[in-house]
Amino acid sequence: MAKKKIEKVYEKLSNEYEIFAENDNEWEKNGLNSTDFKSLVSVMLSTMTHTKRVIRACNALYDKATTPKEILDLSDDELTELIKPVAHYNRKTKHLKEMCQQLIDNHNGEVPRTEKELLELQGVGRKCTDIMMNFNFGGDTIAVDTHVHRVLNRLGIVETKSNEDTADEINRLTPKKYKKHAHEWLIQHGMNICISRKPKCEECIVSSLCDYYEKEFYTKQ
Repeated sequence: MAKKKIEKVYEKLSNEYEIFAENDNEWEKNGLNSTDFKSLVSVMLSTMTHTKRVIRACNALYDKATTPKEILDLSDDELTELIKPVAHYNRKTKHLKEMCQQLIDNHNGEVPRTEKELLELQGVGRKCTDIMMNFNFGGDTIAVDTHVHRVLNRLGIVETKSNEDTADEINRLTPKKYKKHAHEWLIQHGMNICISRKPKCEECIVSSLCDYYEKEFYTKQ
């Protein structure tokens, strides 16, 4: 049942939203993913941070450093100041330096291309790994962040407590033909319509498939 439902959801969302390569994507415009290393650092810094603040931090950082060695050559204080727009900048300074050292020591300064090796990097979790595998290395993985997790649970496609559990379930349920762009459709829907507070259910193109909508609007009538 969930597989049939998610296919209908993807059909509707794919007609509503462009993929990132086709729209006015802020990451593309600002070059945050112009190299594998920039993509990795940008996604790592984006945790718990609004896109505009990520862009500010990354633009400041990439004006000074665009390789693991160049980041390691920065003092901790200078690096912290550059990435200060993002949340948890002190912790991310530490993780970023440790990750850059790992890349130099274990991967000749290059970003590894396997899920296992990416997950071994400091500060790189499941979401970051799934994004890298999909957008940079041609994998068919669906990255799950807060927005995607919220949309899928409200729809009733999954009943999960964590982003990681949601990622496991949605990657299992999603047919291969939708996996490449599923993250892009779901995250746009979560950021624009299925927002955390006061979701715009009356504007939602998948409300007819949504458990949350049925519960909130029909059972109260």
